[in-house]
Amino acid sequence: MTKILFVCHGNICRSPGAELLLREMANRAGLLSSFEISSAATSSEEIGNPIYPPMRAVLEERGLDCSRHRARRVRRSDYDAYDLIIGMDEENRWDLSRLFHGDPDGKLHNLNEYAGLGDQDIADPWYTRDFSGCLEEMERACYGLFEELTGVVFLDFRHSADIPALYEELRSKMAWEPWYGENLDALHDILTGLPHRGRRFVLLLPETDAPPEVRLYAERIRRVFQDSEEEIVE
Repeated sequence: MTKILFVCHGNICRSPGAELLLREMANRAGLLSSFEISSAATSSEEIGNPIYPPMRAVLEERGLDCSRHRARRVRRSDYDAYDLIIGMDEENRWDLSRLFHGDPDGKLHNLNEYAGLGDQDIADPWYTRDFSGCLEEMERACYGLFEELTGVVFLDFRHSADIPALYEELRSKMAWEPWYGENLDALHDILTGLPHRGRRFVLLLPETDAPPEVRLYAERIRRVFQDSEEEIVE
């Protein structure tokens, strides 16, 4: 079992959001029992409080249940209890390093590392007021984290507005080379012999309000994955 602790300043916006996102991914992939996922605060300001209402609203729009969360403070014993301790910004990482007297086992990380952004902070929406943007940024990083831990690639077509957007998602998540064509034959060739990322795939199809041609094309993409004998988690 892999144990992951997300940490932010108050444990009422970013870290519980990341916790719920990653748990949803693990559940969709059928791997929830392989993880223990939690979150905590570096400060004591919000201890015992629920998720901040504007963040709760954007999480609930995604169907994520926030009702049981109550903020807690990170403890020194958490260093031994978790395999990965993932902060949101430089201040979080500094606070954690001070609490744990360094990082002898290399457990401390920045969430945006997993989006390929290194030490770039995920801004606190308490100040920016961009709760939806924060959630989208954390989701990209959590997809990368989940892929690194499991080899499962999420292809998220839910908000694709047109067919080029479907291929943009394929390119970004599967590391397509620039010369690969954007057509179903090229997708089949990649899946059956050319390099790509991922051992298993979760395809999140467009929402019901997406243009019909986009939903139909996404279904055709799913059939190519099936015909190529790739493992798809339904």
